[in-house]
Amino acid sequence: MADGTYDVIVVGAGPGGLACSARLAHRGMRVLLVERSDHVGGKAVAGERDGFRYELGPKLQVPAQGPAFAELFAELGISDKLRQITLNGVVQAYRPAGETEYRMNISKGDQSSDGSDQFDLWGLDDDERRRATEIMGEMVSLTGPQLDELDDVSMQQYLERFPDIPFALWNYMGLHSNASLAEPFDRVAASEQIKILQQLAFQGGAAYYEGGFGRMLDDLAAAFVGLGGEVRTGVAVERIDIADGHVTGVTTPAGTFAAAAVVSDAGIQPTVLKLAGAEHFPDEYVEYVRNLEPGWGWASIRYFLSRKVLDASMAMIYSDDTWYTTERYDRLRHGEWDDDVIVFLTIPGNLDPSMAPPGKQCIVSGSICSPDPEAAEIEEIYRRIDATIGKIFPEVMEAVEHRVTEGPREVSRHTRDSAVPGAGGECVGIGQIVGQCGTKKPSPITPVQGLYVCGADAGYEGMGTHQACGSGMRVAAVVQERLAQAAH
Repeated sequence: MADGTYDVIVVGAGPGGLACSARLAHRGMRVLLVERSDHVGGKAVAGERDGFRYELGPKLQVPAQGPAFAELFAELGISDKLRQITLNGVVQAYRPAGETEYRMNISKGDQSSDGSDQFDLWGLDDDERRRATEIMGEMVSLTGPQLDELDDVSMQQYLERFPDIPFALWNYMGLHSNASLAEPFDRVAASEQIKILQQLAFQGGAAYYEGGFGRMLDDLAAAFVGLGGEVRTGVAVERIDIADGHVTGVTTPAGTFAAAAVVSDAGIQPTVLKLAGAEHFPDEYVEYVRNLEPGWGWASIRYFLSRKVLDASMAMIYSDDTWYTTERYDRLRHGEWDDDVIVFLTIPGNLDPSMAPPGKQCIVSGSICSPDPEAAEIEEIYRRIDATIGKIFPEVMEAVEHRVTEGPREVSRHTRDSAVPGAGGECVGIGQIVGQCGTKKPSPITPVQGLYVCGADAGYEGMGTHQACGSGMRVAAVVQERLAQAAH
């Protein structure tokens, strides 16, 4: 606004901040969205190089049907801008324990099969197939109250209730905890992981967007501006201003802006411990926030290829002994490496040909890692991603023109301040672990009146961008309601 006064200021233009801003503007609020980077999008920001477009790390939308973005875009009247793409091929390369060679299969990626292709890949016999089907069936049939009871139960602990679980299914759930939630198997909350498995079963596996996630988020930002919202990029918030226990606005190098409410998409720990300042909160709340465990990060490599090599849109490379528990990763940090690492990769140009120059290809790969921007093992993880991909797809490495790494250090520099030791490079936000999920997730409402947090740190569930968008929408409704109450 011309006088620097708004109803709401949103700090951070990731998927959560964009969703919150757009919904508030659609509902008549005067909203300022402030982003320290030069472009909106957060961890899903669009990247460009030599005619290629891509994300910082491998990104896909789960669930495929009815994600939070679909609800938001419909509410804003811009559903035609979503333009979702269904995966057209998924490669799985799987190596059983004790074997040296990988088995391969290719599926449509739409979760429409009966699971037989997966069971064939794992080499299950009839009894194992029947038992795997029973266990998966039990998981996807759990109801809300039953899932709430698993907030303090790890996925590993939950599966230990099935002493006859097929070994390959056990290992696949370990991989899934790493790849879908960026958490070790022994720490991820069973409630959170099973909710995602239910989305996969009932709402489809994964999807993408024409032009990538960055293009979709650009359209969301444009809709926000069209609704009267204001976006300031390249402007870092130096301080969230608080007086007498109430938010008054924010201070930036571009000036001070006033508002009765501030919503932070910068992460709960950076928000409380740095931007607002711990002195404004009760000691017990500060201690609670300080002790929240950060989610893990991704060590990502983008390979720019001189020619098109792979036909699939996504691939997973894993074995029975390369997914991580906390103990396995600790051994890795002390130099006890397995030969390979798990690798997840997407090929944006195979989903949308406009995202790569004709005849060329960009592969976006990644493997789970520590969120610590200074973690010493990240360089070795990059080396082993190279080696693992080279083993499965040697033709990829032969066609590489450029190779760009992006891990916790770059993620922290781009999107999230390190507010506690060992954190900042999280690929999602706070850990999706026991004690921090479901009914135990941090509330978006802080003890400072008018200060809220949104995004993956606050009060929603599911994977990545879906979780962040859903949180932004939910927090927008909370802010609107509380501002209306204050006005009366």
